[in-house]
Order: sequence, then structure tokens, then C-alpha cells
Amino acid sequence: MTVKPKELNEQGLIDLTGVKVYIAGPMTGLPMFNRPAFFAAEAYLQAQGAVVMNPAILPDGFSHDAYMRIAIPMMMECEAVAFLPGWQQSKGARQEFTRAHAFGLELLQLEVEEVLGELWVKRHLPLVV
Repeated sequence: MTVKPKELNEQGLIDLTGVKVYIAGPMTGLPMFNRPAFFAAEAYLQAQGAVVMNPAILPDGFSHDAYMRIAIPMMMECEAVAFLPGWQQSKGARQEFTRAHAFGLELLQLEVEEVLGELWVKRHLPLVV
């Protein structure tokens, strides 16, 4: 069953209860492949009631193209894509954006901040195209 993001919840955020959300963002060339940001996003989105597809769970050792052949089908099973900061500079995240936008998936921008050395997602907003 497809669940579309609803208007707003009590916190003034797009209601993601039951929505399948894929996380997109930069990985290549970043420390630990940016996994801390992906896992912070996963925890945040799950707390919002979303069902989360996180490509950062994939093991190391594949080529960029191989990761994209795995990640795009993961994303296409979702109703929304949540983009981490810096996605615009990521070849893979730009490919995910193009596909998600073309197929009419809900696009979200995540706001991330560092608190006491840990990454936390503050909120999610509509990604304005």
C-alpha cells in the first residue's frame, strides 16, 4: 500500500507516519562515508513514524556504479526521499534526485546539526525544486 506524506503534524512538520522514506546524500570521499549522518537521519525519520530505507547499511567494497544499481531500486520502493545536506555536490545523490523527481516522489530536505560531537537531524522540510 502506498502512503503519501500528509500535510502537517502537531509539530508543524510533514506527517511521515507509515511513509516509506529513502535517505539520499553524499558518501564518497567523506569520513566514514558519511554514515553517522545517514544513521542520524534514519533514527530521526523512524521517530517521525517513517519506514526507512538507508543505503548506508550496504557493505564497503563495491564500485560507485554497483552501489547505484542497488540503491536506485531501494529508493523506487519508497514514497519519499529525504536529502542530507551536501547532496547537491554528490554525483549519486544527484542521480537519485533526478529519478525521484521524475517519478513524482515526495522530496524532503533534512536539517542536520552537530551537538556535543554527534550529528542530529533537527527537522525535515519540503525540498523546493
